Amino acid sequence: MRHTAFARMEHESGMIFLHSGFRTASTWVWSQFRANTGTLSYYEVFNERLAGLTLQTALALNGRIWHSKHPPVKNYFEEFVPLIQNGQGIFLYQKNMASNWFIPQGGMGGTLRQEEFLYCQLLVKYAEQTGKVPVLSATRSLGRIPALSRALPGTHVLIYRNLFKQWCSFTEQGEIGNTYFLKTIVGQLQAESAPEEFAAILAEFPPALASPRDENLFVCFALLHLYLYSRARPACDLVMDIAAMAADPACTTALEQQFLTRHGVSVDLSGATDGMMFCQIDPATHDRLHRLIDERGRALVNSAETAQGRAFGLEVLETFLTTYAAYTREALTTA
Repeated sequence: MRHTAFARMEHESGMIFLHSGFRTASTWVWSQFRANTGTLSYYEVFNERLAGLTLQTALALNGRIWHSKHPPVKNYFEEFVPLIQNGQGIFLYQKNMASNWFIPQGGMGGTLRQEEFLYCQLLVKYAEQTGKVPVLSATRSLGRIPALSRALPGTHVLIYRNLFKQWCSFTEQGEIGNTYFLKTIVGQLQAESAPEEFAAILAEFPPALASPRDENLFVCFALLHLYLYSRARPACDLVMDIAAMAADPACTTALEQQFLTRHGVSVDLSGATDGMMFCQIDPATHDRLHRLIDERGRALVNSAETAQGRAFGLEVLETFLTTYAAYTREALTTA
């Protein structure tokens, strides 16, 4: 087996890799693949809990023990149980994979770290050895999708949700005391090998708190994701737009057919929903923040290398701004 920086799996894999950010309906998507017993569907393959996972925690962690709004799955990490080494921790997984290594060495166009390659390859090969289609999901992979797609052949899927609605879900979690998702924004911007644009975002908009009321954190969230999406999209074979899936049965049917054709995997995606929570950013600041995000976001998107990436990034930006404006108008009307 090759262990160079340019390593790539030596055979074509039937792997499906589900990439997303947090609070994007990614757990629901993963659960739909997991329902097919012909797959081995790993949950959040870069989750920091994997570093200390035990049999007991693997079988206990699920969406009922916190305010997750996740589908009623029995547990998250059962598929990892055979890979627990010496009673604790997943073989080849390193905790740096969760956040510190969010960006590959050399930036988003760089090379996957050898440790990440060997770990993901292990997950794929173990599933194949059991005679099942490997399905890897990750909410911490947006910064390394191009590197992952080069190193690990298969179908790479981008799960995308309206950025403003995603922020509102972060807000809901923050308002009930769970600031985990809000903290990941700065964590990803400060990842090792982060592009210079990330440091510039933090320098111009330094968040004071991991709070859903922090205007700078709101701006950082939007700009971070616009950068990521505009660079990640060209490396993805398929896009799951949660809003489109919830509104148009033809969209879900087309996606289902893709997985059936590519992998022989039958998956039911017909139950997608796209609800709206609430935003705690002061409506009076809308015009100023709208202009800032439009200007800075458009510059970040337009500096992406590919036309496909720029087009997708602009679509994400315009959808975000339109939804943000509509929400603010309604908030001011009902205030």
